[in-house]
Amino acid sequence: MNMIEIWKNRVRLHQKKMMRYMKYVFNDHFILVCLFLMGALGYAYSNFLKSLTGDFIWSRLIVLVVFVLLILTGKLATLIQPADAVFLLPKEVQMKGYFKGAKMYSSLLPSFIIVLITAFLMPLLVATTTLTFFDMVYFIVMVLMLKNWELELQIYALKVSQKKERQMLTLIKVATVALISGISLFSYPIIGVVLAILLVVGSKNVLSKKGNHQVYQWEWMVSSEQQRMHRIYQFINLFTDIPSLKGKIRRRKYLDGFLKGIKPVHQKTFDYLYARTFLRGTEYSGLFIRLTGIVAILIVVTHSFYVGLFLAVIFIYLTGFQLVPLYFHYDNMALTNLYPVKEKEKLAALKRLLRMILFGQSVIIFIASLAVLSISESLLMGIVALGFSVVFCQVYLPSRIKKMTLAKRY
Repeated sequence: MNMIEIWKNRVRLHQKKMMRYMKYVFNDHFILVCLFLMGALGYAYSNFLKSLTGDFIWSRLIVLVVFVLLILTGKLATLIQPADAVFLLPKEVQMKGYFKGAKMYSSLLPSFIIVLITAFLMPLLVATTTLTFFDMVYFIVMVLMLKNWELELQIYALKVSQKKERQMLTLIKVATVALISGISLFSYPIIGVVLAILLVVGSKNVLSKKGNHQVYQWEWMVSSEQQRMHRIYQFINLFTDIPSLKGKIRRRKYLDGFLKGIKPVHQKTFDYLYARTFLRGTEYSGLFIRLTGIVAILIVVTHSFYVGLFLAVIFIYLTGFQLVPLYFHYDNMALTNLYPVKEKEKLAALKRLLRMILFGQSVIIFIASLAVLSISESLLMGIVALGFSVVFCQVYLPSRIKKMTLAKRY
């Protein structure tokens, strides 16, 4: 079996595995929330564009930053496994075909996102500059070429042994992408296309000659791929359990003060366990911090009461929905199953924790809204957020856990 066949077999198994998880990620709730969220952002973006004039000088800089982030986002999917460091080492000279397939596969999703985001940004450029919608074609071609070059650099970096040299490659990527994108945005878009093509053609020969005198760093390749898959599993774990995912636990002694209010009595066993897990488990506390930060920023940016109100309800729902699996966190531990705590007490403990978390998020939403809305609108938004938090914990949470419990049994 040659290396191209090995790649095709691995990507087929990988896609099959991902498809099993995707049905849990793209469920009815998630799709519905995404549709409403896109509608709200589209409405806010439309209002933002209407308020702009030709003297808005930040549009090109905003697009420049987005282009750089678009090109640097998206890691090379090598699908390298730990055993490859032994079994594929003798075939290292044949790995070129393997990584060619990896590059093509890794460019599919970024290419779609590049086209989508570029089309989204064009109204901003058209409204504030002399650019036209036809120039979008030049920008798309330029960014796609730069992404192709960036993936080539990622393949070359697999042979780089020194961390400082890999960091230097990252700086070169940022500087080069920013320079070409800046020239394209601030002069003529077609110049960016020409420069991107010259960069791809010129660097291909240079990287090929340098790579011929180096060998693949197998430990680095294995570690890099494991980190990439870990990030993917972290996202999927928000919707369903991933057996191979091991969450990081941090002591966070400075948060122990939040646990002092929990009395050490039999009925509060799971109150302590759930609170401790939330504070120490990065997958739960990190989720809360990220979603809360995003909704606060969106409310400040949109400057709209109705859009902000909608975002507040949606993000409170998302936070609560993603924290529901905390209920089953200790199901596979023998001691918690042997300890005589009733199921209703376990559910009550999760209700109390989620109510406190969502109340805290509601307060942060209220504080963020004060920056752009009137006091009366901010108070109304805070009251709605608190009310929705109560409804979520008292009505939706029990029915959701009941449904998930039945699904686990069968």
